[in-house]
Amino acid sequence: MYKVLDLFAGCGGLSEGFLQAGFNLAVSVEIDEKACETQRLNHPETKIIQGDLTKLGPQELAENTNEREFDLIIGGPPCQGFSLIGTRLGTSKNLGEFGEDPRNKLYKEFVKYVRYFQPKMFLMENVPGLYSMQSGAIKENIEQDFYFNDPDGKFLGYNVKSQIVKAVEFGVPQNRERVIFFGVRRDIEIEFDHPTPVVNDGKFFTVRDAIGDLPALDIKDGEYVVPYTPQKKEYLRLLNANTKKIRRDNDFKEGYLYNHKSRFHNDRDRELFRILMPFQKLKELDPDLIPIRLRNGFEDFYRKMDFDRPSPTIIAHLHKDGLAFIHPDGDQARSISVREAARLQSFPDNFVFSGPAGPMFKQIGNAVPPLLAYHLAMNIKDILNQINNSVKQFTMTI
Repeated sequence: MYKVLDLFAGCGGLSEGFLQAGFNLAVSVEIDEKACETQRLNHPETKIIQGDLTKLGPQELAENTNEREFDLIIGGPPCQGFSLIGTRLGTSKNLGEFGEDPRNKLYKEFVKYVRYFQPKMFLMENVPGLYSMQSGAIKENIEQDFYFNDPDGKFLGYNVKSQIVKAVEFGVPQNRERVIFFGVRRDIEIEFDHPTPVVNDGKFFTVRDAIGDLPALDIKDGEYVVPYTPQKKEYLRLLNANTKKIRRDNDFKEGYLYNHKSRFHNDRDRELFRILMPFQKLKELDPDLIPIRLRNGFEDFYRKMDFDRPSPTIIAHLHKDGLAFIHPDGDQARSISVREAARLQSFPDNFVFSGPAGPMFKQIGNAVPPLLAYHLAMNIKDILNQINNSVKQFTMTI
């Protein structure tokens, strides 16, 4: 199996997809304590390191884990710095200035690890906005950081391809976009490209496909473990198809559902939840029903999902409130549960989240959808197989 290092791993959404694809997730690094607890629960065979990558260098990681070679490095550095770059640079295309911006420090840590270990390939994901920032100058800078050799010639550099991928085209019932940077080491001569979408006819999975079978809840209702018999739906089959490849130590039991628990909402909010139509504007309702705090520029803060469409992008803000993710069933009059958020993010049902509800929602919102990660992983596996076959053929000819 190809050996992988996951940086800025969060709760392990990207790792989950690569494990389902048959990779050896050797080491994972994440700073958040609760996210590490979730990883340890679900990925017991991975060395989970809770650490700050600005303080933990690659040489120290190698010494602490006794892992000194990786076929692949994956990860998604936090994107806050990228969202602020435009303000700092204005219309400038000065790539050096971008490289010195301290808000990009976490992205630079990913580059540092790639330069140190020099795996055959890397995959870095981030927000799609940086793809077109400064007329493409930001994207160019990132690619150049991986491409150029060091002055001393020890770093071989990488050929890099980048692309915006839509999760909904890879079976995820969610309108989520991410930019993906693929890199293959420059001493490896091989053609490579991004994966081809698996859904091309627009027949995307919907919110109903993802959560329509789950038990109805009231507010602050449900348990973290409830009896449950899954329906035989295509999305649920895909969701759970490859999880048996992973040995979990989370005491998961067939016939039960985990993390299906709702949060509290006041009576006025619940009345809005009942009468709102999917994606309806609050200004279209009776003004007397609208809370005062929403009458000054926040009319779109409440958002009810549509059973028959993919979900909006699941975000980490869910840990503060769920008002932008109101359950489409007005009779339930609540926001989505932890398990419903996980389903919309394509986490399998035997992936169990650790911690209070708030940290769970944050972990889910920050994650890469595992089903998208799985297809990215299968594409990378094909490329790595081609690389290995080329090496074998070359060895046989000399």
